[in-house]
Amino acid sequence: LLLDLDCFYAQVEAIRLGLDCAVLPIALLQWSSALAVNYPARSMGIKRGDDFSTIMTKSERQCIAFHLPVIPIDKAAAEGEGSSSSGNVQGPSSVSLDDDYDKVFKLSQKERNDIFQKERNWMRRPHEGKASLERYRLASTKIFSVVREVRLLHI
Repeated sequence: LLLDLDCFYAQVEAIRLGLDCAVLPIALLQWSSALAVNYPARSMGIKRGDDFSTIMTKSERQCIAFHLPVIPIDKAAAEGEGSSSSGNVQGPSSVSLDDDYDKVFKLSQKERNDIFQKERNWMRRPHEGKASLERYRLASTKIFSVVREVRLLHI
């Protein structure tokens, strides 16, 4: 079984924030360059590796840029990669995958709006900490659990 999830990180952010990634141009940045660019952003000429300034220029400031979550260096050393000061990325709680997923992705509209306003077009620098992929690991784990369930039903 092969799953190719194109512009996966950008799609995860769109789902988390309740954005329409089929229409809204979204780029996900890691430090100063685009890591994931969805199709609407690609249609504006934005490509993986473009820096924030180039993204804003190419899109005439219409592309929404998000940055990978960052764990502050001092907290990263003390707590490991599975937590973040942004309040939205946490390691597995060991309650259940669905509970962990819901904590990050099943947000109220107000929570989504607040996060969107706080995180959009905000640049981060490497000295702030290390990038955390925990939110994306959680999303991919959820995807694979659904695929596994469907597969077991049809075997």
